[in-house]
Amino acid sequence: MKRSIQRALGLICAAGILLSAATAMAKDDVGAVVALKGSALIGRDAKLIEAKLKDGILLQDTVETRESAKAKLLFIDDSVLTMAEKSKVVIREFIYSKDARGKSIFNLLDGKMRSVVGKSDFEVHTPTVVAAARGTVFDCEVGKSGGRVFTTCTCFEGLVDIRSVDPTISGSVTLRPGMTVTVPIGQPVPAPIPVPPAPTAVLQSSGVAAAEAVTESLRSIQTPPITQQVPPVPPITETPVNVGVKLPPAPPAPPAPPTGSVRVGW
Repeated sequence: MKRSIQRALGLICAAGILLSAATAMAKDDVGAVVALKGSALIGRDAKLIEAKLKDGILLQDTVETRESAKAKLLFIDDSVLTMAEKSKVVIREFIYSKDARGKSIFNLLDGKMRSVVGKSDFEVHTPTVVAAARGTVFDCEVGKSGGRVFTTCTCFEGLVDIRSVDPTISGSVTLRPGMTVTVPIGQPVPAPIPVPPAPTAVLQSSGVAAAEAVTESLRSIQTPPITQQVPPVPPITETPVNVGVKLPPAPPAPPAPPTGSVRVGW
């Protein structure tokens, strides 16, 4: 009961922060910083501003999180961007109207970002892909492997269409919940695959389910047979026992001492 009350209070506080940030937006603001952990910067007019809670976000702003930092941005179309550490995003385009459906485009240049799509058509552009979604939740991550830039997109809710950012590369795929795809730069979009399970999933489970999961994982391991070289055992030579040997007779018992009184030296 106490835990339920604490959770409800937490949700009320979070809703209050989002509402106060939304009402604090200036006329030209398209969004605001509604949660901040660590240090983040807002790039505007060739200047870098240290981000603070409830700061407004303008069109063409660049938001960048530093190491061990996280930032959550709320936009006027109810879209939410949650940026992981060392991530960088540009608010490239934002068109919103209460009477007509708008469109928002964000350029994720580096790092990882989760998008909760609001009421507008929504796109995330990275160095390798364009991810288009509406009313969905998905992640995009930009990184490097072997010196080559790649993008990984993962869908959690709804549908996300993925195509190459290069217009000369044709083809696209649709991510459904639980699907992911990784696209290196200059490569066509491959077929999506299921999200691989976390390596610590078995360790995080408990009780009988954990024991059964560990047992099944051990059964699946194929151990090659081991050939052991055993040295030959030398034959054992037994010494014959002569059962016909006679033992000498036992010596006679000593005489019993005399009974009665004995005088010595009298």
